Amino acid sequence: MTEKTLVTVVTSNRFMAETIARAIDANTEHEGYYHGNGYAVTWTNGEIIEAEYKHGEKFVMNSGQDMRQMYAHHFNFRMRNYDALLGWEKSKADEAQLSIIKALWAKSSAVVNAMEPTFEGELAFLNLYWYLRMPVTVRRAWLSRLRKPIIICGVENGVYSPDKHEKWLAGELVNFFLKADAVAGENALDIESAENNPTDEGSDVELNIVKGQTLHNMVTLWMDATMELGYDFEPTFLIAHKLYAKGLISYPYLYQNGIPGNVYDSMRRDFRVLEHNAQYGHMAKEVGWLSTRNTFHNSETPYNGHGIVTTGLHPTNLSRDEERLYNLIVKRVIEAFTPDENECQKKSRRKEA
Repeated sequence: MTEKTLVTVVTSNRFMAETIARAIDANTEHEGYYHGNGYAVTWTNGEIIEAEYKHGEKFVMNSGQDMRQMYAHHFNFRMRNYDALLGWEKSKADEAQLSIIKALWAKSSAVVNAMEPTFEGELAFLNLYWYLRMPVTVRRAWLSRLRKPIIICGVENGVYSPDKHEKWLAGELVNFFLKADAVAGENALDIESAENNPTDEGSDVELNIVKGQTLHNMVTLWMDATMELGYDFEPTFLIAHKLYAKGLISYPYLYQNGIPGNVYDSMRRDFRVLEHNAQYGHMAKEVGWLSTRNTFHNSETPYNGHGIVTTGLHPTNLSRDEERLYNLIVKRVIEAFTPDENECQKKSRRKEA
């Protein structure tokens, strides 16, 4: 029997795969994946497998199953037919990519889930896992920022706080089950009540309500891009995700605008890179110390996302549209971390004391 020594990293698109592959020295390019240093890095081209709720089957919560097993019990899995949905042939390419993923999976001692750091990314990987039904050790690399040290740590070790991640995921899956069951049964289940009373403290999203400028999320970025650049939502969304895949910004979550403490700590170093920005570098140079007003203060969790920040990488080879949106993000990051007058006065009083 051939010993399985490969570690396969699965992500959602080729842009992300290329960034991850460079970070872990998987530099040899093959059809559908990158290989090297004991790793294969492949991608799904989106949600390649879809889940269909088993209509008519009684909704069961079995205490002997974990939430992933319960998910498999209540859903059927099949390759998504984009040809029928979109009217253009994608299924052949999906079949070929799925065949590559399956072959790599079969050779792997472990598979790393490096899908987008969202609940939707969790579902996309679970759909793939239960479709293939090839048991293997799985690590979750939660890559809200595509920086080399973060990628290496995530690929090698998984999530930083696995217990909190599992608790968050379990709560999200419970709400997902309840919604699917309500839709399938056409009953009067109060889904809003289920959403507003999650099974744990980390399964809802609490926005940071702060005085002064906040960080961008995807919604506010689109609003600024519309007013200042004339972009609609779809191109803004696509460009922002390309900037994330290139490692230049954190993942553009839809609503969250605060950041965890570890992201704040890294921003103090990243600010030195912003000083070299051709358009807003002078603003960054004027910031002596960073405001903490956008750090997490309530019961927010990184698994619900955080505001869009730059990552400390210097941008190269950007298209004109990418450069314009990146600079818009840079401007907001500088403004959000610039202390206001009250913060300066507080700091001055602490020094005098």
